[in-house]
Parts: sequence; structure tokens; C-alpha cells
Amino acid sequence: MTMYKEACLPLVCTYDSDADAAYVYLQHPVAPGASERMATFDFDQGMFNLDLDREGRILGLEVLGASRHLPPALLQAILAEGQATPEGS
Repeated sequence: MTMYKEACLPLVCTYDSDADAAYVYLQHPVAPGASERMATFDFDQGMFNLDLDREGRILGLEVLGASRHLPPALLQAILAEGQATPEGS
């Protein structure tokens, strides 16, 4: 039997406009040292990095070139919610 369920869950994201990089947390917070390895997907116009824990579960997704690859509404929502952090914090 196939089961399909849909859920609306809070999403924690950060965006660094200087680096044009976003991070989408699938587990938040990520404990220091929890990311055991990274799977990198490199494309001509951006790079995506999946952070994985010891068991291979995805902790989060880093998107380089975020303004080209993420929906503008998501980036605007991050900035509007104040989840963007100043450099050095």
C-alpha cells in the first residue's frame, strides 16, 4: 500500500547576500560536529551542498548562487523574517 502525506512545517533558512548563499535547515539546530560529510553537486551557474550526518541523513542544504536557484519569494521571506544575519555574527 502506497501512502502519501503532506505537511506544512516551519522552515529555517539563512541567506548571506554578500556570498549569495542560502542554507535550508532540515534539522535545526545542527549540533557542532553533526555533519559528518558533504555531498556536492556542482553546476555551471551554482553549487549545492548536502550536509549529511553519520547515518547519511540530510541535515541541510547549502545553495550557492541562491538568487538564481531559489524562488524569489523564499529569499524575500527570509529577509523579511529577519533570519538574515549580519556578517561576523
